[in-house]
Amino acid sequence: MERIVIFSDHANLAAAFEQLGYPLDQADLIDYLAEGRFLVEAHTFVPIDPRDPSGRDALIENLWKIGYLVHSKIGTMAGDGYRCNFDVEITLEMMRTAEIVKPDIIVLLSGDKDFIPAILELRRRGIRVEIAAFPGHNAARDVMLKGSGFIDLDRYRQQRWEALETLPELPVRTSTDNTAALESTPT
Repeated sequence: MERIVIFSDHANLAAAFEQLGYPLDQADLIDYLAEGRFLVEAHTFVPIDPRDPSGRDALIENLWKIGYLVHSKIGTMAGDGYRCNFDVEITLEMMRTAEIVKPDIIVLLSGDKDFIPAILELRRRGIRVEIAAFPGHNAARDVMLKGSGFIDLDRYRQQRWEALETLPELPVRTSTDNTAALESTPT
């Protein structure tokens, strides 16, 4: 059975689901990504608003209960909001995992093209790197091409909601609607 490790850029993932008007069920998403494979561990990286350091305590506790290893840090003020970039921490944790855990597959829940060098290095080490994101929304084309495989989260959403017979009307996507991704945006 293939051994997988999941890495989730929480801000990127949550912003994509929110912008598209889709509910995000973290436990179901882990189950979906790990289906038919052995999940060694799942990491998520959660930014903390410096104006409200305990504001995400309930979310973080829930993510731990689901089974994520939660990494968090306090962001820095940026205009009216804040910014908290986890690219370096995610990359370091993926490399640590490659060396120590030696998974067959790493699933990266982010379409940020800043991860391309790490994706290519992991592939050179013989690790399959699957990118899970919404094509055309939070996944840079280069990331989708450079990964070993792509998991289309639109298909995941459709399969899950169609199974429940509660598929809502799809939101209209606009090329200028990127306001909710303050914390982490694909580049």
